Amino acid sequence: MNSFLMDRQPRHLLAREALSTSDSQTLWRLASGALRIDSSATLDAPRAFVRLALPGDFLGVESLVGVTDQLWVRALTPARLVPVVVLDQGQLTQLLMDAVLKGHQRCREVVSLRTGSALERVKRLLLMLAGDGNEDGAGEVREATVCALPNLNDMATIINAAPETVCRVLASLRELNFLEDCSPPSARNYHLELREHRLRPGKSLSSTTLTS
Repeated sequence: MNSFLMDRQPRHLLAREALSTSDSQTLWRLASGALRIDSSATLDAPRAFVRLALPGDFLGVESLVGVTDQLWVRALTPARLVPVVVLDQGQLTQLLMDAVLKGHQRCREVVSLRTGSALERVKRLLLMLAGDGNEDGAGEVREATVCALPNLNDMATIINAAPETVCRVLASLRELNFLEDCSPPSARNYHLELREHRLRPGKSLSSTTLTS
């Protein structure tokens, strides 16, 4: 187990910054932010989006179990990763079990981001980025919460829509007061991932649709 006892410091990634190849092959836990993980069979093959990583998720588990696919990890929003130290086989077994359960959840979430109207898909993504447990059974936000948004191209890839469609949906969500740009006026011309947005409580959009 000595390979997991390296003296490593937390990593801070800016939006759109990629995790280095060497770092992606060691164990991390995502403490804050959101990451996009792409995969390809070989270095020369086209990359495809496979899943998101959100706070609490483990990274680098694939290298422990012999996955041969090439993985690319990039920050969708500013992110902080902390190193994971595994001291014995029992801890490693528990980590792998947790990673499998969380990976299954993330796969189901990605599928949900590919079905329904464009507005519904963007809304689900925003709720995921804002954190688990902030939506009730009726699809309403229970309390106001602030989240950072990925850039339009990343959002479009994740929900399988055109960037122009995502832009229209975000404009609609602002008009419906579901989404509020709460960044200071001096930052309003910045890219999405450099601005803060607030999801407003009590706003149900189940009857509103915008197709891609």
